Amino acid sequence: MKVQVAAASGFCFGVKRAVAMAKSAAKAGRIYSLGPLIHNPREIARLNSCVCVVDNLEEIDLTDQGVLPRVVIRSHGVGPGVYARARALGLDLLDATCPFVQKAQRAAKELFQAGWQVVIVGDHNHPEVLGIQAWTNDSAWIVASSAEAALLPELPADKRGVGLVAQTTQTNANVAEVLAAVRQRYGQAEVCFRDTICQATRQRQEAARALAARVDLMVVIGGKNSANTKKLVQICQECGVAALLVEGADELPADLFDGFIKSVGVCAGASTPDWIIEEVVVKMSEQMEQKEVMNQTAEVKEETQEVKRNFAAEMSFVSSAAKPAVEKAKEEPEGPSLDQMGDDVSFEEFYNHGIKDIHRGACVQGTVVQVRDTEMLVDIGGKSEGILPSNQLLAEEAENIRERFHVGDKFDVIVIRKENKEGYPVVSKRQVDVVKIWDKLAAAKEDGTVVTGKVVEAVKGGVLMDVGVRGFVPYSQLDTHFVEDVKTYVGKELSAKVIECDKDKNRLLLSPKQLKQEELKKKQETIWAEIAEGQTRRGVVSRLTNFGAFVDLGGVDGLLHVSQMAWYRINQPSDVLKEGDEIEVYVLSVDPEKKKISLSLKQLIPNPWSLAEEKYPVGAVVSATIMRLAPFGAFAQLEPGVEGLIHISQLDKGRVEKTEDVVAPGQVVEVKVLSVDTENKRLSLSIKELLKDSADAEDAVEEE
Repeated sequence: MKVQVAAASGFCFGVKRAVAMAKSAAKAGRIYSLGPLIHNPREIARLNSCVCVVDNLEEIDLTDQGVLPRVVIRSHGVGPGVYARARALGLDLLDATCPFVQKAQRAAKELFQAGWQVVIVGDHNHPEVLGIQAWTNDSAWIVASSAEAALLPELPADKRGVGLVAQTTQTNANVAEVLAAVRQRYGQAEVCFRDTICQATRQRQEAARALAARVDLMVVIGGKNSANTKKLVQICQECGVAALLVEGADELPADLFDGFIKSVGVCAGASTPDWIIEEVVVKMSEQMEQKEVMNQTAEVKEETQEVKRNFAAEMSFVSSAAKPAVEKAKEEPEGPSLDQMGDDVSFEEFYNHGIKDIHRGACVQGTVVQVRDTEMLVDIGGKSEGILPSNQLLAEEAENIRERFHVGDKFDVIVIRKENKEGYPVVSKRQVDVVKIWDKLAAAKEDGTVVTGKVVEAVKGGVLMDVGVRGFVPYSQLDTHFVEDVKTYVGKELSAKVIECDKDKNRLLLSPKQLKQEELKKKQETIWAEIAEGQTRRGVVSRLTNFGAFVDLGGVDGLLHVSQMAWYRINQPSDVLKEGDEIEVYVLSVDPEKKKISLSLKQLIPNPWSLAEEKYPVGAVVSATIMRLAPFGAFAQLEPGVEGLIHISQLDKGRVEKTEDVVAPGQVVEVKVLSVDTENKRLSLSIKELLKDSADAEDAVEEE
């Protein structure tokens, strides 16, 4: 079994460029993306820490004074109207449109301006295609196939011909078919074709096609809404091989390597990051390793089967040969007769204690008569005592025999050797228990019962967990988060769900992750049923982003936007909070359908402006810190959340040309309050008035 990755897979140049630009820009503060930066839901979720996705420009918070919001134009590009609207709103645009998409936009615009009827080969609702269409004043026709091209309307009289461009992720074959259909549809009309297919897309398609010819199955990794990823699936299927589309490792089926699948090829769309590709490849490697582990335990499987067969045969003998067995027992001189044992003794008691024929595979009840450090002596009837070595006990029982067992304890054992060198039968408790344990595990899988055991070993692809028998826990099923070093789990007691149990194949798969997910789901359902606007709740800061903090309310995250953290301006959420902080928050709004909760910190503390008129009455002299400068004056902070303006005319007694000639950010100055407007949150301050008051006082002293 092997996994092969296509030579060209994952992020293309345009996507890498867009992600790098967004991350770099986000270092300076909040950043918005107009639509998902790329078509990969998992990567978008990961980028939430630095990029806030909005569906349109009107969703962007423009209320934060002094901050010019930065907006990323994603790799798919947009039309000219979006640029115009952004300028009108005063937004700072960062254009991450893929250069190949820009080439297609320019081609469509030039053809349109030159009088051609533009036809775009692409997916009707794809953002890239809609963006290209916008550069033709939305006059371009969109076709996805040659069949659609054959149904195009008559060519408008004012058009010189048809100008064809393609979505960058289209296949050469489909574009060629559409081009042929267009030429046939319009006969003698001139057709101008501009090749706008991305070279990186071609490379990925060719690599996928080449690999598909050599494997039993192709796993295509990418967003289900990604056009180029869907094309890869189509190409693999055209090669006559099954293709499985997954967005991540969690979507891989557990039985991937069952049956006739011996080799798997992996390819990935241009919007798929390397970390997701690696995650999928590792998961498949785990599954292969698990298959090998299960194959290596075939001997244990056969042993278990033999126990079952012998146990069944023994019981059959007891039920079908009862009378002959009694007659035989009466002839045995060393065993007591039925009469000697009493009138009320049952046949089973007589059989087990009087005449039991000790042979390999016999299943009998044993009674402990002596406990030693590494073995026990067990009475198994028929005047026989068997040796029960520690390696024939369950692992936890064998750790300390003297503490776990005592003289007189009774349990079922099976004879695994009729005689050892000393002439004693050798018996096993473990083999009997294993049969019972498998039955319990099968029942646990059916009814969802939780099993508990100890992680005993780290192996390639995961860990082995002892729940009476050893079960395999893949890396991906250990926890709800990525586990970097599985060795840290060795020796730990874990609870898990049984996700696969087949005692005939000796196949046991366990998942602590699934149990945690189920517990989390129950918590989430409870929270969504109880939470409401206006509540105050405690939570833990789970993640910081440039635009706020996500707060875990006990299984459900709510967003604490940076604008709701305090009554004053905060540059970075990390200035106020850190991950792991336990805080009390106010629930601003709840949207159960979109699973969104908006939170606030500042609603739980008084608005400092509500007390400003009392604390800073007109005429009061207070200390203030210069926060920022403007051509018309300086803004000074009296306390967090309360700022006032020192107009340039109030900075000094004389004329001031530039604000920075008198004050600087961070400087602490004494100011006099000239006016207070709490409704509009404005304070007028003056340094000049204090200087004037000081000069008047000096003059008065001199006159005296």
